Formats: sequence, C-alpha cells, structure tokens
Amino acid sequence: MANGSFGLDNEALIIKSGIRNVFTPHIPIDEISHFFGREDEATRLVSVINSPGQHILLYGDRGVGKTSLAKTTCKLILHKLQRGHFFEKRCDSGDSFSSIFVEALEKCGIDLSFREATQTHNQGGGAVLNAVFAKADLSTKRETKTTIVTTFKPDSPSWVAKHLKSLSGIMLIDEADALQDESDKKKIAELIKLLSDHKSNFKLVVVGIAATGEELTAGHPSVERCLKEVSLQRMCDEDLKKIILNGMNSLNLRPDDSVVEKIVDISAGYPHFTHLISLKCGEAAIVRGNKHITKDVLKSALNEAVKDSEGALQRMLESTLRVLNTPQEYKFLLLTASYCNTPEFRSSELREKLKSKFGVIVDSQTLSRRLTKLTKGSEKTILYKPARGCFQFTDPRMPSFLKMALNADDDVM
Repeated sequence: MANGSFGLDNEALIIKSGIRNVFTPHIPIDEISHFFGREDEATRLVSVINSPGQHILLYGDRGVGKTSLAKTTCKLILHKLQRGHFFEKRCDSGDSFSSIFVEALEKCGIDLSFREATQTHNQGGGAVLNAVFAKADLSTKRETKTTIVTTFKPDSPSWVAKHLKSLSGIMLIDEADALQDESDKKKIAELIKLLSDHKSNFKLVVVGIAATGEELTAGHPSVERCLKEVSLQRMCDEDLKKIILNGMNSLNLRPDDSVVEKIVDISAGYPHFTHLISLKCGEAAIVRGNKHITKDVLKSALNEAVKDSEGALQRMLESTLRVLNTPQEYKFLLLTASYCNTPEFRSSELREKLKSKFGVIVDSQTLSRRLTKLTKGSEKTILYKPARGCFQFTDPRMPSFLKMALNADDDVM
C-alpha cells in the first residue's frame, strides 16, 4: 500500500507530531495552553464566579465553544485563585436532578447507593439420623435478603443545598438542555438560589444549547439575582485567526495567508470548524513532509473534513439533493445562501448574491419556488420559513458545512 498497511505509517507521523492535542474539533478544550481567543468572555466568567452568591448560566448555539470556555475558565480559577474541588457532569436524556449531584454528595460523605444485606438463618430441631455409614444433621439453612433503605432525599433542592453548602469548589453541569423534565431544570435553579442564600463557596456553572436562558431554568423567576446569564455568540474573525496561527505556530507549520482567510470564512464564527479544517490541513502537511500549507493542501483537507463532519449535517444535505431533479442548480443556490450575512434572508437578497458571486441570473419567481421547495419534506428540511418571505437554515451550522463541502466540490467551484 502507498501509505503503509492501512495507513499506519501516516498515523504514526501524525501521532508523533501531537497535532491532535492542539486542534481538537471533537472534544472540548480543557488545557489553558491550547485555549486561544475568547479572552473577554473568559474574563467575564472569572469575575462572576469569584463574586459572592453568583453562579453562571452559559448558553448559545451548538459548536460555538461553550464547554471549552467553561472547562478552561473553571480550571484556571481553581488553579490560580481558589482551592477546591472540580466536578463535571455531562447530562443525557436519562438524567434527573437527583442523578446530577451524586459525585459531589459522595465527596460530602453521602453514600447514595442502595445495598442488599444477606443473612443466613439455621432452622430445624437439630435431630440427628444415625446410620451404619453416615451421621447427618437434619437442621436446615435459610438465606434471606434485606434491602437497606436510605432516608436521603437527593431529589430535594433544599436537602442537596444543606449538604453542598460547606463544600468549596465548582461544578460544571454540561448539556443541561438534555434534561427531559422541566421540573429538573427548575430544581437546579432552586438549588442555585439556596446556595446563594447560604453564601456558599460551592459554585454552579450550567451550560446548554438554548436561545434564551429561561429555556435552561424553566423560567424560574427568583433565580435572576444570583444567576448570571451569559449568551455565547459566535467567535469573531480575529479570535478564529488566533486559533489557527497559534496552533500552527506551535507545530512549526506555515499556512498561507489565503488559507487562513479561507478557514476563517468557512468557519463563520464556529471554532469547531476552525479546529476541524486546521487539523486536516496540518495532518496533510505532516504526511507530505512539507511544513508549508498552500491552497492545494487546503483543497484536499476540505474533502477529509467533510468526511469527518457530523453525520446529521451530511445526511441533511445528501437527502435534500437526492430528491431534486437539478441538484447542481440547488448547490449553487445553497452555497450562495451560506454567504448571507444575517440568519434570515429573502429571495431578493439571494438573487443579488447569485449574480455577484457566480454570475448566475435567476428570475425572482423561479428562485422563490426553489427556496420554498427546500422547506418541504417529510424529514427535517434544510431550510424553513420563520416569517412570510423569509428563509433560514434549520441548523445554524449548515452554512459552514456547505461552504466546506461545496468548496471542496469541483463541480461547483
């Protein structure tokens, strides 16, 4: 094989370089040395966590770097400013309020596990049967199991607050949007208020995907004074450049300015895509034994990045194009829509961009009809209509994926 058995030779070079510890598109950053950008947001979080009675609710779109910011900030505080425990709970659909705080409560000496005790009883009169060859005890043994039932109330915010209030540290509750029961979100809000009332040094940082903070607190009204809501927006271009250039510099790689600009453009404020494309560019350069990253390297890297992207985005684009009679025309349309500067766009705006960017002229009725077709279907559609005459991508990350996938498509470009 050209690249060694099953690509093992290339993998050895990539692993040796350490690039996958620098660009990490699939896992949150938790090392301060690899955290670039978001200095203003990190400074704000540090200030809030160190304010008495204040806790944090960090929310925003998927892929904007919420978990990376939260983990890095928490660890920085505990390393530089405070001494205490760090707990992290990533929620899933099976979690509830009572399951979130098990580890922290165990640190307080509370054992929430249920135990069974087995006891053996002897039963019988102890009669003895004599025989020529044997002597047997006729008493019998009976085993019974007794379940020890605890009186703990891990589903009560006041009970949990009573035991956590003396603990020093920070707890990160990640993906809080995964909690299925609204009452569990409300209980977290109640716990935050109680910890604040107790003037506890145990702080909660709640992170989740949401458009508003109320979605993660079930609209609990009395938590506002002690819970600082931080809406994390997409990263600015300068911060994305820091991720690329600082990461590449640490690996002794040299990207062309045009490559950096293209990665920033495709990323559209999402650090996930910045990490993903930079990783694939770096891997390609390392395998080639060339430290210089050119547009040719970027071209091949985009193909690999598309393969490594989230399956939901790939399936949505593929299922959309599969049922269209002229998929090539729709590719131009979708790629152009990904360059609209606002989340919502009108057909007139898209018509102007088609003309200026690709020199393609489409009459307004045809364009409106095609856009509307992209909002129809039995499955989740690639576009939807938030208002009459307006269109928006169903997944806000789709424009970045389209730029990455269709820029790598020679038929389009």
